[in-house]
Amino acid sequence: MIVSFIRDRLFALFSLRLVVSFASFASLASLALITPGQAAAAEPSEPPEVEARRMVHILGYVAADYGGAVQGGAITNQDEFDEQLLLLTDAAKIASRIQPAIPPPPNASSPAVNLGADVAKVRALVEAKAPEGDVAAAAGETRAALIRVFRLAQAPTSLPNAERGKALYKEHCATCHGETGAADTPRAATFTPRPASFLDPQIGEAMTPFRVATTVRFGVSGTAMIPFTFLSEADHWDLAFFVTGLRHTTPPASEAPSYALAELAVRSDAEIRKDLAAAGIAEANHDAILADLRTRAPYVDRGSNSPLTIARSKLHRAEILLGRGERDAARSHIIDAYLEGIEPAEPAIRASDAALAVTLEDRFRSLRSRFEAGASPAEVSSEIALVMREITRAEAAVAPSRGGRTFVSTAISSAGILLREGVEAALLIAALLGLAAQAGLGDRKRYVHLGWGVALVLGALTWLVSSKLIAISGARRELIEGVTALLAMAVLFYVSYSLLAKREVARWMKFLRERVSKRSAALSLFGVALLAAYREAFETVLFYQALLASNAPVSAAVAGAAFGAVVLVLLVLAYTRAGRFAPPQVFFKISSYLLYALAVVFAGQGVAAMQLAGVVPLHPVPFPTVAALGIFPTLETLAAQLVLVALAVVALVVSRSGSPAPSAPQAAAPSAKPQEKAEPPSSSSAMAGS
Repeated sequence: MIVSFIRDRLFALFSLRLVVSFASFASLASLALITPGQAAAAEPSEPPEVEARRMVHILGYVAADYGGAVQGGAITNQDEFDEQLLLLTDAAKIASRIQPAIPPPPNASSPAVNLGADVAKVRALVEAKAPEGDVAAAAGETRAALIRVFRLAQAPTSLPNAERGKALYKEHCATCHGETGAADTPRAATFTPRPASFLDPQIGEAMTPFRVATTVRFGVSGTAMIPFTFLSEADHWDLAFFVTGLRHTTPPASEAPSYALAELAVRSDAEIRKDLAAAGIAEANHDAILADLRTRAPYVDRGSNSPLTIARSKLHRAEILLGRGERDAARSHIIDAYLEGIEPAEPAIRASDAALAVTLEDRFRSLRSRFEAGASPAEVSSEIALVMREITRAEAAVAPSRGGRTFVSTAISSAGILLREGVEAALLIAALLGLAAQAGLGDRKRYVHLGWGVALVLGALTWLVSSKLIAISGARRELIEGVTALLAMAVLFYVSYSLLAKREVARWMKFLRERVSKRSAALSLFGVALLAAYREAFETVLFYQALLASNAPVSAAVAGAAFGAVVLVLLVLAYTRAGRFAPPQVFFKISSYLLYALAVVFAGQGVAAMQLAGVVPLHPVPFPTVAALGIFPTLETLAAQLVLVALAVVALVVSRSGSPAPSAPQAAAPSAKPQEKAEPPSSSSAMAGS
């Protein structure tokens, strides 16, 4: 009998078939919410992302199990309470190790993340025996911050495999949890605490695949379950989705609300029931719908034609081709992944999370850069994995909101779209109008107004064509953006370069009157206003289409757009009115520099768009990205901008030396009329046309 006992204990400790079994804990919280004690004490050598995910796991346990330790401000289970404090101690240690790895906030308005202070706040609430909701909220905020700053994947990067999940469960879990998940096996009776029953409603309603996968990855404290480090990340997800669906034996509904895989991974049954109730679906139908969402929907590619799904498929295929040594074919698939997958989805992503859209594009550009630089297949695969992770986040961001967008959030998004996309065009139009007014050429301002007016009409036609007649592909979109940006840059260079060489107000005015009075130059004003405004109108159309497709109230979108339009009009009016009071020489300088700066921005943005379309080669250089200024870390974009900057420096140097400046195309002015030669550099004559 003693031998049998020893044999059983050794088997429990060392047999993989047994020690990887799921075990419960005293409060009967969800298995997916249990967190490891020993496992929580992470090895300092682990990457910050791994420790961050472990900390997410700990905080999930604290949020879920606190109610089993404290009720009504009194401790009801001292062991559970002590365990909460022990785990928060582990969380504080992890926080101190990974805090230096947190990147700085993207801008001054973004709050800094202080993990030590956040964990201390949760601990203070626990020690004060605060209400369960307060502890859960504080822990949830810290978990959300960890997931955000370390960009932790909350869903699989590919569809889970039901058969693989079933096989893994049978091999590693069924001995203790039973074939049905009821934890009624003879082996289960030998453990204290007893393994969790996945059929227990209290446990099952709170489980999510993400929490189960995290538990599988890090193990469970005080039980025979160790971290499943011998399984791959994909195996963790396969097993997690299978376990979450075990309790659902009701025949699946033939029709169920559509949830993205990224949503199913992080939403519990209890949360989905609330969604269904809010949608007016009878409670009697909830079990059948949940059965569909847990046992069928995760394994069915419902969005095979969705852009982000196409991006995944193309990137996966690129990896395979690269492994075979077919670099040219792999390159084509990588480019197609962006043009056919990421680019068409960008408006929807940006409407939901502008920062995520920028990050996703930066990740893809980094992938292209590494690939073009001749990175090894392993290095390219690592870059693809980073892109895949951002795609998963994007899928969650663009998933349909169950309650729809609120009026306020829609209005803010709408105004943000117009302000973000329209400010460059507004500044350009303001500068052109101001220069024309200062030079006494008010009659030429109509060409500027005509240019942006035609651009708005073309934008409306683009809306009609793209929504009713022809889908604008990613390749077309990048080419349109690139060509219009480069054409606008060329016309801006033509208009503004010679102004940089004019040092005195009289020479500025004479040049403008001589050049802008020409029909060709007047058409240039029309052209640059048209190109700049249409480029922004084209982008704006796509973003508003995505916003309205996300259950956004139309009235809120219109209100936000109206507010944004008013702000842009006020910006133009403020700039042109300022020209009436500013010294002419100062105003001319500012306007000239502004126009030329916009030419530099358009040069970078135009070349970058052509690179994303695969038309222009891409050679990476170590340089920061400032998308708003058209600055991207590639040799081609920086070279285009540096050429313009160098020409500007030459013009300014020559201007100060008093020598004739090198001419822009057709920049040599004809002889001035005699009466213009004597024109004094006074502000009174300058304002005659304003």
